[in-house]
Amino acid sequence: MAFSMHCWKKFNLTIWLLAAFLLPGAVGNAQAEGVEVRSAELVASEETWQLNADFGINFNAEMEEALNKGVPLNFLIEFELMEARHYWFDDEVVSASKLVRLSYHALSRQFLINTDSHQKSFATLQDAVEELEKLRAWAVLDKSQVKKGETYYAILRMRLDRSRLPKQLQVDPLGSEKWNLISERYRWTPVLTSTESAASPAK
Repeated sequence: MAFSMHCWKKFNLTIWLLAAFLLPGAVGNAQAEGVEVRSAELVASEETWQLNADFGINFNAEMEEALNKGVPLNFLIEFELMEARHYWFDDEVVSASKLVRLSYHALSRQFLINTDSHQKSFATLQDAVEELEKLRAWAVLDKSQVKKGETYYAILRMRLDRSRLPKQLQVDPLGSEKWNLISERYRWTPVLTSTESAASPAK
């Protein structure tokens, strides 16, 4: 009996490994779902510091289905710059947020990205997500807000704004975790000079 159980467990493990090798997406989809901040930098312009960032976004099946049925997905990009203090609490220099909306227009069969007063259309969801994953030239900080010689650190996060989902999705306790799409806080120490970009360290 013990030998049979051992063989059965070994057989199950072999099948699982074979599926992972032949169908990598089938095993890895659950782990791939979510949002991450891949890189971020502050780039000096004439009067401001502008934020460039790259994200990684993977939707689960429920999100894609809801999107295709006309449910828009609103993402908040949240930025903070903090002044590091040695003998007191760190001081918030600035905080800013940007709303980016992803939706599907059934009549034109186009995916739409709306940010501020701009709108772009895409033929496929993949193209729209690739656009959503790139943030460029967002002015988050006036140069006058930075003190020479001080040490600062920046924090960036991206999350799905669940408060803008339809009410039935907000109150569904079984599906709440599936809609909890949020990145970890990405922190880096920019060097805020007048000419250089303040990039995050390479990973």
